[in-house]
Amino acid sequence: KTLLLISAIAFLFTSCDKDKAIATDITINFTHTVDGSDLIANSMIYTNEAGENYDVQTLKYLISNITLHDDLGYTVLKDIHFIEISDESTFSFTYDNVPNNNYHAISYTMGLDTVKNISNAYVNENWFGKMEWPDMIGGGYHYMKLEGDFNDSLSGYGTHTGGTMGGDYSFNNVNDISLTVDDDLGNVSINIDMELNNWYQTPNQIEFSSYGMGIMMNMMMQMNIQMNGITDVFSVT
Repeated sequence: KTLLLISAIAFLFTSCDKDKAIATDITINFTHTVDGSDLIANSMIYTNEAGENYDVQTLKYLISNITLHDDLGYTVLKDIHFIEISDESTFSFTYDNVPNNNYHAISYTMGLDTVKNISNAYVNENWFGKMEWPDMIGGGYHYMKLEGDFNDSLSGYGTHTGGTMGGDYSFNNVNDISLTVDDDLGNVSINIDMELNNWYQTPNQIEFSSYGMGIMMNMMMQMNIQMNGITDVFSVT
């Protein structure tokens, strides 16, 4: 009887383990490249479409509305994520227990749309003091601060994007994926890459010397940067 009881218990636990659902966690990684190679900060080794040599000393930006899409709906992975190249802990986040489904796309917004881009709305976030946008030109927050020197150490550029004069220059990306989440999948990583040189070349060739440190009040330049961003700055693997 004792042997039968032990065998029955062992079979019960084996059956439970076999039937137990395995949760899938998805890690979103943010990567940064220049001409397809990993970004090396603080080195004047890059050349833009206009032929200007430049380095990247600062890169801070906000990605919002990060969402997986299936045939019947969607799963929001994160509302707002802040990335700063000087802090590797910001390069990724993990969403636990993704619902089983067939996902065909991932979408995300560069910056904050008008619903989210409200002054003093995120005072408890660690990026609050780093990304504020002046009230005199629209308020809210920077979408991105991309800064460095070009041609020599005396000439600086500052690609600061945001809601200039109340305009919304954020934009949404939708990338096709093929991801079936089920109990047998295991954990998954999705990479969202920013190709920095593409901010300055297609469809609008942008020269650092044409704006230097000052595009925050330049609506046309904000629009040109936005158009380039929509075209081919971001990709997903």
